[in-house]
Amino acid sequence: MNESDSISEENTSTPETDNKNKKEKRFSLADTLQFIFLLAVIALIIFIRQMPLFTVDGHSMDHTYAHGDLLVGDKNAEIHSEDILIIYSDVLSEHIVKRCIGLPGDKVKIKDNIVYVNGKQLKEDYIAEPMVTDDMSVTLGDDEYFVMGDNRNNSTDSREIGPIPKDKIEAKVTHNLTKEYHITTVHLKWFKRIVIIGAACYIILTILGSFLVPLFHRSDEKHDGTADNEDDSENTDNI
Repeated sequence: MNESDSISEENTSTPETDNKNKKEKRFSLADTLQFIFLLAVIALIIFIRQMPLFTVDGHSMDHTYAHGDLLVGDKNAEIHSEDILIIYSDVLSEHIVKRCIGLPGDKVKIKDNIVYVNGKQLKEDYIAEPMVTDDMSVTLGDDEYFVMGDNRNNSTDSREIGPIPKDKIEAKVTHNLTKEYHITTVHLKWFKRIVIIGAACYIILTILGSFLVPLFHRSDEKHDGTADNEDDSENTDNI
């Protein structure tokens, strides 16, 4: 019984099994890293699709947002009065960021440089300076929004380009990454470069792995085979 137990213990700790365990650990670590990388890429794609990024270009939103601020929007957020929106304007052929003043069905009136919505004067503490503009009045349709910049005297908005259709509103701004987290467009550029480099390395390693792993596997099999032959020859010599 003691001899058989010792023989079984020796068999479980052979160099062959040790090498196999090392290979399994090495490959499992590589698979884990690949899985984590793929999850990160998928999460990033989902985030960008649902939470688009927008860089403020110009000074129409002073002093709420500054030129160059990096904003995050939410495509599925419900829009309320005074929300700040990311919009694509067909008239201007570009993306703009403006504050929502009037919702569908509202009557917006500007008289003596004061804004009224449904006959009620707005208290606009967010504007950069007192507004100087022409009088106007508009009743919004079922899918129309009236928007203006907070820097009223330096903003091209619904006063010139008209109400914004709902399908042209891409997202509601939820965060200012520059003011809240000190993240700028420079950080975003470097992040994109890192993602591209990481993706390229992943593809290269995957392609190389598909060629190199079989080669290493064959060499290990040859090595194991020669070791077995040497053991057999030693046994025959001893006999």
